[in-house]
Amino acid sequence: MTEPLVVGSYSETGGVTKTATAVSTAVTYAEAHPDEIVLLGDLDPRGATTKWTGAVPREPGLDMSAILGQDDVRGWAEEIAVPLDTSKGWPENLRVIPSGFRAQSVQESLREDHAEMRLKRSLAGTSASLVVFDFPNRQGGVITQNGLTACNRIVYAAKPNEDGLDGVDGAKETVRKFHAYREEIGLPKTPYEIGIVLGAAYVGAVWTRDAMRAVAEFERTSPGMLLTPYIENRVTVMEARSAGEWYGQYEGGRGVAAAYRELTLNRIVR
Repeated sequence: MTEPLVVGSYSETGGVTKTATAVSTAVTYAEAHPDEIVLLGDLDPRGATTKWTGAVPREPGLDMSAILGQDDVRGWAEEIAVPLDTSKGWPENLRVIPSGFRAQSVQESLREDHAEMRLKRSLAGTSASLVVFDFPNRQGGVITQNGLTACNRIVYAAKPNEDGLDGVDGAKETVRKFHAYREEIGLPKTPYEIGIVLGAAYVGAVWTRDAMRAVAEFERTSPGMLLTPYIENRVTVMEARSAGEWYGQYEGGRGVAAAYRELTLNRIVR
């Protein structure tokens, strides 16, 4: 069986469209490939993806914390992942591994040998063609290390502001150190850095001066990494998220979904 493409959405700052990028990547791919299984995993103890999608574990404790807390977890990812409510616009072929919230937060201090291998191990034998993980906005730590070990691609998520710049800078530094460690012990340089998804960047083609300055700074500090198209900031997206729905089912959100679909199919998973 061919290994799935495993993509992480990463920033070390909150509120910069990291979750929107993870969810949108998974959903737009699932919509474009209805005959394939797509997994979306919530590595963030705050559970932003879980809250948005309304994912509920089949039984208490059957969530991401179960994977991160055990060694013998081969194949658990697909077993624990749950389907979503299609009446809210979620694709039938999308499955979500819910966050363990408080239990998962405690696991950030794990010091057990090779604990960073658990997430990758849980994907063994999966039938999913694409797996997307919503990373925590943390500086390293065992949960982030699990994500980096499991992923073969990373996209950085950012808004065009100081928080977006800081989050990408921190995440890039963590990935750099991870690559250096793998090189030191003779492992391949993975995950591959796809680039920076610029979310909620403008409103109705209008860019603020601060946003334009941030774009210029991204181009200076991360040359060639900004991915296009940039994503428009639409109220529909936040309203749908608050309601636990997929925004792409609404007229006001279709342009945003189309932009993410183009990024997903032409840049992230090509």
